[in-house]
Amino acid sequence: MTECSEQQRVACAIGGAYTVLAIERALPILHSGPGCLQNSGGVLGRFNGGQSGVSYPDSIIPSTNFCDKDVVFGAEDRLRRLVKKCLEYYRADMFFLVAGCGSEIVGDDIEEVAAEFAGGPVPVLYARLPGFKGNNLWGHAQVLNVLIDQYLKHLPRAEVKPGRVNVLGVVPYFDSFWMATLEELEKMLRALGLDPNVIYGRGKGVEALKKIPEAAFNLVLSPWTDLDTAEKLQDVFGTPYFHYPCLPIGPTETAKFVRALAAYAALDQKKAEDYIREGEDRYYFYVKNAVKVYSGGAQTPKRFFINSSAAQALSLTRFLVNDWGMTPLKIFITDDVPEVHKERITGELRAVESADALNFDIRFTRDGGLCDVEIGKEAFTFRKACLFGTCWDQLTANNRQLPFVPVSAPYGDAMIGDTTYLGYNGALVFIRDLYRDMTQKVLGSGIVARLEDAAGH
Repeated sequence: MTECSEQQRVACAIGGAYTVLAIERALPILHSGPGCLQNSGGVLGRFNGGQSGVSYPDSIIPSTNFCDKDVVFGAEDRLRRLVKKCLEYYRADMFFLVAGCGSEIVGDDIEEVAAEFAGGPVPVLYARLPGFKGNNLWGHAQVLNVLIDQYLKHLPRAEVKPGRVNVLGVVPYFDSFWMATLEELEKMLRALGLDPNVIYGRGKGVEALKKIPEAAFNLVLSPWTDLDTAEKLQDVFGTPYFHYPCLPIGPTETAKFVRALAAYAALDQKKAEDYIREGEDRYYFYVKNAVKVYSGGAQTPKRFFINSSAAQALSLTRFLVNDWGMTPLKIFITDDVPEVHKERITGELRAVESADALNFDIRFTRDGGLCDVEIGKEAFTFRKACLFGTCWDQLTANNRQLPFVPVSAPYGDAMIGDTTYLGYNGALVFIRDLYRDMTQKVLGSGIVARLEDAAGH
């Protein structure tokens, strides 16, 4: 073995059940061991900003609790009985049988069990998500494939609705800020004259799923996730897709995105420019109001490390370089990006507007602890770098007194609420969060420190 994994930042494939949980009133039924979803929840749920299922808390998700005896004899009959009871006791608009490692190794036929409940008032779908096949992002993709193959293909053929756009690329729960990010994206797309269709979160659910074939195009906002889903939707329904490689943060990237989307979808140019102008006016108003305290002279860190998913790494790098003149030192991408996407993502990370910020290392690794090792080799003073990553990286940041903001799963044992770093407003939130930590570690805790010093004397 040439590489070991430390500080896990992805869950196993059964974490795809969280994609089901993000669809309102869609209920996963687990055919797996009793602790499988709980282990995934450590990365995607309770330690990722204190999140739980949209409609059903993960603590009440039904499971066959596959055990040692079932490894010998199987447990199809128990799964069958469990599905019957779920249909009787749970109020759901869709059920999703999810097979884990044990049941897949034994060969339990969940497809046959699901077929027995076909044609009923509530759809019963199935997905095989054993952890030995991949991580939660692979599981997420399998869930979307199942929704297309087992549900959407069998709906009556829908007419395309002009202006309707399916929003893809944001992986629920794995993206720590997914709820508020999708809400903000909806507002943005509506302001530009589009009719966004988001399938995850508050007020969405199966009715939003049914609208997927009606879209004029699909919008994929990510470096690589959901690209395969967009391609499949194009093959099955003939729906074209527009791929933008990152969620835009700040004025430079948001304006680029809005103009690119407006050109692709032939949107009203005046609406697009009005949206940009209004967003920039508000953003720069608040930045100018705070620039005196934030600029902080030589004490303000000008360089940064990122240890996160590709999505967050790309969004933050472009914002920090293009809008704040910072320089990346090393970027560690930990979400096991498929080989086919790595060269393109590397190019996207280097496509910034500062020639001085191009000489930095990019590492694709499954070892989340590598960043800590590499930072330990750096000969820099604590005033000259920031660190952005997960709650694991909080330890490194505290030990080296680096200003730190969590940006990726697992976010930590805190409540995220409606936080998002998307767009103009999100950039202001990010700056606020960074300044708060920087004040404590670099600038001496501000007025609090001065009051403590006065009291000491």
